[in-house]
Amino acid sequence: MTIQFSRSLTPIDRSGITELVVQRIKELLQQGELKAGSRLPPERELADMLGISRPSLRTALKALSVMGIIRAKPGAGTFIAESLPEIFAEPMEFMTLINNTKMGELFEARRIIETGLVELAAERATSEHLKALAGEIEGMKKTLHDPEKFLQYDIGFHQALAAASGNRLLTGMMDTVAALLIQTRRESIARASDKDDAIEWHERIYEAVRQGEVRRAKELLTAHLVSAEKMWEKDGGKAAEDAAAKKRALKSKPKS
Repeated sequence: MTIQFSRSLTPIDRSGITELVVQRIKELLQQGELKAGSRLPPERELADMLGISRPSLRTALKALSVMGIIRAKPGAGTFIAESLPEIFAEPMEFMTLINNTKMGELFEARRIIETGLVELAAERATSEHLKALAGEIEGMKKTLHDPEKFLQYDIGFHQALAAASGNRLLTGMMDTVAALLIQTRRESIARASDKDDAIEWHERIYEAVRQGEVRRAKELLTAHLVSAEKMWEKDGGKAAEDAAAKKRALKSKPKS
C-alpha cells in the first residue's frame, strides 16, 4: 500500500532538482513519513506533490536508485531500501576503487567491525538468535560437497551473528565490507580442508556466544578472520595484489 503523507509537500525549485529531491526524501525519512521498505507514491502523484515534471522526477529517482536509496520492484512500485548494505554498497565499492584499497585493509576493517559485533552478540543473543546460528552451522555440514551453497551458509552464520548484536548500523557496515571480500572466500572455499576449518571455527564461536563468554567470543572471531586472511596470502592473493600495484605504478610513472 502506498504511503500517505500527512501534509502537502512544498514544490521544489527547478534549479538543482535532483539534489533537492534527494534532500526532500531525507527530510521525509527524518520526519518518519517514510521508513525502510515504504512504497513511494506513483510517479505522476509524486511529481505533482513535489511540483516538478515527471522527466525531472525520473532523473532524480534514477540518482536515488544508483545510490541504493530506492529500488524498483517490477509490477509493485518503487520502495525505500530496506537495509543498509543496499545504501552502502555502491559508494563503498567506488571508494575502494578510487583509493586502490588493498585487500589487507578490507580484512582489517571487517575484523574491527565484526569483533565488536560478536562481543555484543555474546551479551545479547536470544534463544532465537542461537537457533539461527546453529541452523547455519548445520547447513554448512550438509553442503560440504557444494561449495556455493556451503558459502551461503557460511555467510549466513556471520549475518546471524551480526543480527544477534542488535546493532543495525554496524551490521550494515559489516555486510558491505564482507561483500567486497566475497570473491576471495569463493576462491578458497572449494578446498575441503578450508570447509572443515570453517565449521570448526564457527562451532567454537557459537559456543562462546551461547555461554555469554564475551572475551572468548571476540578472541575466536579475531583468530578466525586472521586465519582467513593468512589463507588468502598463502594462496598468492597478496603477491598478485602487489604485482598489480607495481604494474599500475609503472604505468603512471612519467616518461623521461
